[in-house]
Amino acid sequence: MLFKDYTVDKFILELSSDAPSPGGGSTAALVAALSSSLNSMVYSLTIGKKVFEKLSDNEKNKMVKLQEEAKEFIKKAQNFMEQDRDDFLSLMDSYKLPKDNEEEIIIRKEKIKENTMQAMETPLLLAEECIKFYDNIEFAIKHGNKNLISDAGVATVLLHSAIESSIINVKVNLNFLREEEICEEIENKCKSILNISYVKKCNLMNEVENIIYPKKI
Repeated sequence: MLFKDYTVDKFILELSSDAPSPGGGSTAALVAALSSSLNSMVYSLTIGKKVFEKLSDNEKNKMVKLQEEAKEFIKKAQNFMEQDRDDFLSLMDSYKLPKDNEEEIIIRKEKIKENTMQAMETPLLLAEECIKFYDNIEFAIKHGNKNLISDAGVATVLLHSAIESSIINVKVNLNFLREEEICEEIENKCKSILNISYVKKCNLMNEVENIIYPKKI
């Protein structure tokens, strides 16, 4: 059964159980989907309203386009939920491979390495996709219905959380790849993504705060 077909109760129940999946990776992707859904809601309650008519034609067209991109990002995040589950189960299966002789040991070791790489790459890709979505939220904050800017703020916080959570899942797999040449490159990429995300989140939240709770003069 696909995660997108789960009820909220079913997902939470399985997440809290001893089932091998869902876990942190799929949850990170779900949080990314929630972030995009909230931002899309801002557009839904802006497009066609009075505030929308006050925008320039370019801004109107861009908002419609960005809402479509938000909806596509929701689907993409849902796909990451499934991919993370598949990656984890494949990795677990590789640990179950026989190791009764030298040939089997080599095959098992290579399969574990291959599946660990895949389990690392999926959350890294998710984090990279999330970084791109900040621009979408920024537009919603600047041009969306001001009564919903707090929702865009929550979308911002959730997006950063999805990125942080994804990087945790990168590192837990990267730890088993310390001897690989790619390790330092991935580690630096993780640092860069986290730094960029933190700055973007803080900048957007400052804008949100100035709108929803301006300082007293």
